[in-house]
Amino acid sequence: MNLAQRLATWMLGPGVARESRQWMVECGHCRHAESVWELGGIRYKAAGTKRVRGRCRACGRVSLRTVSRSL
Repeated sequence: MNLAQRLATWMLGPGVARESRQWMVECGHCRHAESVWELGGIRYKAAGTKRVRGRCRACGRVSLRTVSRSL
């Protein structure tokens, strides 16, 4: 857990970690998915899907990755 995650959990409660773990980042090439929390991010009280550019840990390629909530 990085500093931003520790501060957010301390200020907003454990719901931040729980909700951030529900948001998944999926690679556009190999379909490998990881939670936003595992990647060191925070996504709290958000809605919709978005696409971000990043490097996949599984295949190593840089591509647009889809961030969506898995229920």
